[in-house]
Amino acid sequence: MNNSNITTKQPILKELEDEYQDQLLDLNRCTAIYEHLLLQKQILQKESDPSNPNGLIGATINEAKSILVQSQNAISQGVELVHSIGKHLKELDEVRTSLKSKFEEVNTYETTVQYLKVIQQIEYLCSELKSEVTKKKDDEKSVTLFANLTEISRLLTDCPLVSLKCHIKETIFYWYNIIKEKLTKDFDEVLKSIKWPFLSVNINFVAPLKTNIDKLQLLTEYLLQIELPSDYVVSSDGHRGIISHFQPPCLPIELLIQPLRKRFLYHFYGNRKTNRSDRPEWYFTQVLTWIRDNQDHVSTWIQPVIEKFGLHHIDARTEFIRGLVQLAAEKLNSELPSIQYDDFTFSHSIDEALGFDKELKDIYNYPATEPSIVVVLTQASILVKWLTMEKKYALEKMDAMLSQNSLDAFDLLTSDVEDLKITTCADSFITLLQTIAERYECLPQPGHRLQFLELQLELLDDFRVRLMQIVHAEEGDYMESKVPMIANTLYYIEGVLVDWGMMLHYLNLYYYKTVTIEIQESSSPTFHSVQLKDLEENGTLTVESNSVFSETISLYKHFRNDILLGIAEAVIMEVKKKSWEYRREKWASMNVSKDFRSLSLTPSACPIFEILAKRLHQMKKKFQSNLFIIVRRNIAMEFDTYLFEDLVMDNRFNEGGALQLKFDITRNLLPLFAQYTDMSANSFIRLIESCNLLNLAKGSALLLRETLLALEEATGVEDTREKMLKEIGVNHFSPKMAVKILNQRVDITVNRLNVD
Repeated sequence: MNNSNITTKQPILKELEDEYQDQLLDLNRCTAIYEHLLLQKQILQKESDPSNPNGLIGATINEAKSILVQSQNAISQGVELVHSIGKHLKELDEVRTSLKSKFEEVNTYETTVQYLKVIQQIEYLCSELKSEVTKKKDDEKSVTLFANLTEISRLLTDCPLVSLKCHIKETIFYWYNIIKEKLTKDFDEVLKSIKWPFLSVNINFVAPLKTNIDKLQLLTEYLLQIELPSDYVVSSDGHRGIISHFQPPCLPIELLIQPLRKRFLYHFYGNRKTNRSDRPEWYFTQVLTWIRDNQDHVSTWIQPVIEKFGLHHIDARTEFIRGLVQLAAEKLNSELPSIQYDDFTFSHSIDEALGFDKELKDIYNYPATEPSIVVVLTQASILVKWLTMEKKYALEKMDAMLSQNSLDAFDLLTSDVEDLKITTCADSFITLLQTIAERYECLPQPGHRLQFLELQLELLDDFRVRLMQIVHAEEGDYMESKVPMIANTLYYIEGVLVDWGMMLHYLNLYYYKTVTIEIQESSSPTFHSVQLKDLEENGTLTVESNSVFSETISLYKHFRNDILLGIAEAVIMEVKKKSWEYRREKWASMNVSKDFRSLSLTPSACPIFEILAKRLHQMKKKFQSNLFIIVRRNIAMEFDTYLFEDLVMDNRFNEGGALQLKFDITRNLLPLFAQYTDMSANSFIRLIESCNLLNLAKGSALLLRETLLALEEATGVEDTREKMLKEIGVNHFSPKMAVKILNQRVDITVNRLNVD
């Protein structure tokens, strides 16, 4: 207990010492300090007494009690206010319900009034229309009244009153038919007065009077104003089928077409002699004639009236042509089911229809976006039949152009001024493919065009197989056979396909085909990029193609290269047969003049050069220039390899033998090939460099050989072997091969090494 008090008092004593220090040693001063602290204690006790209202704690408690009382009062008032508000809300809800009922009643009355006003307005307009139509016969006012009716219908578009909308729709149809009948009758009378339609048979054509044209244009205005809203127009033929592609023209154009429709039905339906399914050109020609004779009048008389009303989306001339095209489409559509079993008539109808469509677009500028006769041809059953017929006739033509009885299939065209070596069958086949393309390129749907493209690719493959069969069947002298001409044919077709692949028509098909594959495989397609790498005189000609013909070009190129390789190998085989004696000459002991200019060709080499000269001349004459370059280089490189391996590396050479070989190569072989190229030396690098090594002076040869051998195993020394070889004109051979060739010299006999 005492320890606790001491612990408690120690901080107090320390604080007193710190504050008063030496003053605590003075008793009087301690007494004063004691009294001062006692006074402060009393003040603090008074302030902390809760019963003292003037004290800090007492005042705070009293203030808190006051606030608590105020809060309780506020809560009581809030509760009373909530009850009061709830009561008022209930009263307001009753008032709102009552007012809503009244407003709904008022709205019903107003709607009824508006409904009655609309009915009254409709009845008024109908009454006025009846008066104008039956008595006053004022067309302008009748049209205006009818336009007011259609305006009411437009305003009621979102109206939920179905019965009212049906009523006004029936009313509009009723007056539309009456006014249309009236205006149509007047319009027909004007057409008769101006002798419409204008036909080419009317030799004595007289320009219509201006008053008649003015009346025609006035009636056109009226007809345009009574056009029904788009949602009112219903096809009169629910079973129109393919003809539904043709939108009905505006009323004036429809009435202009009506007399021509009557003539068309009269001549090309029923038992008339002009109604012949095997003569579709008759009605196609008739339609084109009517377009030619009347289109300008339509543009001159009707189009200004259309533009006057701001109907810029209507082209009178286009609508007139579309209406006449529809006549031809309806006729063709009715004929095709019966003629599709007659191949000739069906094919003839297809050709005539496509010709008709082409003339419309090329001569009369009929927009490609408008429906055409093609929509009839692209019906599923008709399109399948069309594809079948295209394939059938194409195969028949291919049979004819490549038949055994066709002696001129691989003759060159007389018109081939560019030395392309175009054969008759190649030209005919490309023309066949081009004709197919011209027929189907007008089809609007990419899917339909892709089907014809597949047919073209199939025909290309079939043609390639046929040529392959001909090549395999050829016997006898290959240069006098059809094989060279077949190579020319393949090369020409390759070039045409590369050009076609860059045309917009085939580029579009490539895009559509790519998209189709992406959809089918759900991944990006990878097309083989075809490259045609054909050697030319000045380097490499590379033609890259990435098109719908990529795979076909690759197959044609492979076949063509096989032919060229086969011909080159055949020439080399002939050369090998003639070269046995030449290779077995006594090169190691040959005595010849050291005067290079006095040398002559080795007699045993004459048959070799004779066959080479003959074949090169034949190939130059037979092959297209690029193909000749390829096969000539192949022969030269093969011959170079053959003589190097079977003559140079298989014989020993003395000074005379080496000199004679050099003469044969540089003064006979190179000039022989130089007739066809300025770079003949590039094809015989092995032989030329071998001659350079074999004809080195003995001392130089020995020194070169020893140096090459010494540097072979040397380390820490700069390798100058290639530089040394280049100084004597040897760029192709490695140092090891150069030593091996030097070892073929008779005068190098010491320490001969077999260097692989």
